[in-house]
Amino acid sequence: ASGRGPANHQASVRLFEASDDTEPRVILYRDKAAWCPYCEKVWLHLEEKRVPYRVEKVNMRCYGDKPDWFMRMQPSGGIPVAKIDGQVITESNDIMQTLEDVFPQNPMLPASSDPQAPRVGKLLRLERQIFSSWFRWLVSPSRFGDSQQINFESLLSQVDEELKEANDIAVANGHKEGRFFLGDRISLVDFMFAPFLERMAASVPYYKGLVIRDPARWPHVELWFKAMEERDSFKGIQSDYYTHCHDLPPQIGNCFSHPEAEKYRKEIDGELWRLPVRQGIEPLNAGADMARREAAARVIENRDKLVPFCLRAVGARGSPRVSAPLSDPNAKPDLRFTQQQMDAALRHLVDAMLMEAADFSRLSPGLPSSSIKKGLTYLRDRVSVPRDMSFAAAQQLRAHLNELANAL
Repeated sequence: ASGRGPANHQASVRLFEASDDTEPRVILYRDKAAWCPYCEKVWLHLEEKRVPYRVEKVNMRCYGDKPDWFMRMQPSGGIPVAKIDGQVITESNDIMQTLEDVFPQNPMLPASSDPQAPRVGKLLRLERQIFSSWFRWLVSPSRFGDSQQINFESLLSQVDEELKEANDIAVANGHKEGRFFLGDRISLVDFMFAPFLERMAASVPYYKGLVIRDPARWPHVELWFKAMEERDSFKGIQSDYYTHCHDLPPQIGNCFSHPEAEKYRKEIDGELWRLPVRQGIEPLNAGADMARREAAARVIENRDKLVPFCLRAVGARGSPRVSAPLSDPNAKPDLRFTQQQMDAALRHLVDAMLMEAADFSRLSPGLPSSSIKKGLTYLRDRVSVPRDMSFAAAQQLRAHLNELANAL
């Protein structure tokens, strides 16, 4: 895939301003589904630092095996891994420090003379504190409003205060605003916080019933999210709430739900997958027309793979099983009767997404409704962001799949 333009999960090489014949000095090994938060912070770092790099993708344990060549390089199987000038580095923080040392141009940490510099250590400690609090709360059978929740909310308020302080320092030093953790410029501190604040914003409403992106309560956290979502790096890397809420348990174990979270679970799990698509607690950040076109393009590009993928719904479960319930890399599609009909259904889907108003009133005769419906909903539930497309495009695709299935 092209090495130019905004960040993109499909890209296999990123060149930025380098010439086309540049051989990148960095290879990043990350997960195929873009679920890993530690891969994400290195990915963000490379994108913002604009260091040319290649991408090699491997499975996470929860949805498949790693290839032998990777295990020889990284015996633990952990990701991310980077090769920088041929040197293998196997810890995300070590990778990031090496990037700063080897590529000093466009530094992602402030100079010692910068008024924000003294805050770096304190902020990195706070990131680990709120991560630990969130993780313990998420995997504990706690009650709404208990001490774990109080501790998490207190730490999130500290994050909000730190972001306010960053803004105040930036303004006092002549900048219009400073919405990032170190003021007006994105930095390594933002890369450290981003994967986990992103996952908190998704999982805490879904499992615990508390909305993180609440501008009335945590205004500077919301301003930080908006600043990040304006970056070409983060826009192409950010996942959506549905993907995170279903990719976290296979990675970290069972996440316990509060009854107060039920309304948010219903919304995230598909209550809004209807036309016209409307925004819920998660910002869409893109217009409907652009999102529909993106979704249609991704279906067209992958048509030959999507037909058998959808027909896994009426095929056989794979063996061996994997721990991620929405992942089944060894599933066997049933290709006996419905390949042409599934292809026809996907053509209707694309046609509807390219029209201003979807119309499923004139479907091809003879579509076997039961098996096609199962295939469409199988696909709908497995659309993953950013692996497959952006969040806004995914919502359009999920909604159009629902409408088509209901029309059969």
